[in-house]
Amino acid sequence: MNEQKQKLLLEYLISSPDTFAICVPIVRSEYFDPGLRNAVDFILKYYKTYNTIPSPTQIVAETSTELRSQAVTPDQVEYCAAEVEGFCKHRAIEKAILELASLSNKQDYGKMENIFKDAVTVSLNRNMGLDYFDDPEKRLQRALLTQARISTGYSVIDEKLFGGLARKELFLVTANTGGGKSLTMANLGLNLVLGGLNVLYVSLEMSEDILAQRFDSMTSGISSAIWQHHISEIAHKVKHVGQNSGKLSIIQMLSGTNANQMRAYIREYNLHYGRLPDVLIVDYIDIMGTNESVSADNVFEKDKRASEQIRNLGVEYNMIVISASQQNRSAVGATDINQSHIAGGISKANTTDVWVSAIFTDKMKAEGKIAYQFLKTRNSDGVGKTVYLNFDAKSLRITNEPNHDGLPTLKRKGCLTDDTDLAPPAGGILDFIQV
Repeated sequence: MNEQKQKLLLEYLISSPDTFAICVPIVRSEYFDPGLRNAVDFILKYYKTYNTIPSPTQIVAETSTELRSQAVTPDQVEYCAAEVEGFCKHRAIEKAILELASLSNKQDYGKMENIFKDAVTVSLNRNMGLDYFDDPEKRLQRALLTQARISTGYSVIDEKLFGGLARKELFLVTANTGGGKSLTMANLGLNLVLGGLNVLYVSLEMSEDILAQRFDSMTSGISSAIWQHHISEIAHKVKHVGQNSGKLSIIQMLSGTNANQMRAYIREYNLHYGRLPDVLIVDYIDIMGTNESVSADNVFEKDKRASEQIRNLGVEYNMIVISASQQNRSAVGATDINQSHIAGGISKANTTDVWVSAIFTDKMKAEGKIAYQFLKTRNSDGVGKTVYLNFDAKSLRITNEPNHDGLPTLKRKGCLTDDTDLAPPAGGILDFIQV
């Protein structure tokens, strides 16, 4: 873009406060030709200081750059916004390419990834949000058609969450070592698949085959201890279950994988399958990496960034995000779990929307019980309450307490499925993907 056109766009911007307000987040002085940079710098600093645009007289006095006021028409507003967006994106990518060339020699791949991501995502936010007082009836009617909460498959948990899980939120389960974290996430994942959702299970610890066998047991009701003698039966049940449900994809990634690497995989997933996940399960957050380099000694900051970045994936792709964290030594034998019991940085608890602690002692395992204590809920009054569920050691299936409220657990495409059935008549296809 030549300097004359750049100057015209600046004149449109200083003549239309609304257009300037839309464009200012992406405008940088270094994007413009040298003869205009002082003027752009002054305009941006003036706007930041006084929350308004300087006059042409002020601009010429401060920078010796002459810009005229324009009578901007509606079509010129659209033209200006589109041209500024394209110009800034182009210049941001050019600048990023130059920076990447120098960083590649230092092998600072995390910083390289962030620089390029920031450049290609330069765009205007034309979404002005919700005008609360404008047509409230239409807004409420729209809410009726939108499933705000999605059942976990457990009526006792749904009750405490005012209906279940929500997209763009992070559900965190904590437990002692061997205390049921992965087991809980797998059961939630299968329930959501049974409900017709597409689930992506990212394991940073267990292999795909081990997780697949866990889902085999949960789907077929056949113990993983004797699967070798029931291959045909398990395969038949898995195929039958997969006919009327969402999809379940399982992938093992390296310990230390960060949210940017998961984002890249989700894009490939979308290209390959032609769909995006409704649910992202990460097993588990403690062994995630961060998009930027963080000192190993700064656990609070590491956990803060990892949890925020994985939650942002949920916001970006409109997904439910489910993950887990270890509890520390002080939680062993504790009768009342609190924020001091979470391992590593407490910042994980600050970020999460729903936090439950799994209680799964040897005695409870023997009795076929598992409990969940609610430690944080942003949008319900469940905090401090504990619910009890059944656990079947053979199938690894967690189900509602019988006769708790007389309600079935799973809702699938308008049908009700009895939660006591360890091999429901519908489920998800297991897509086993090698990295």
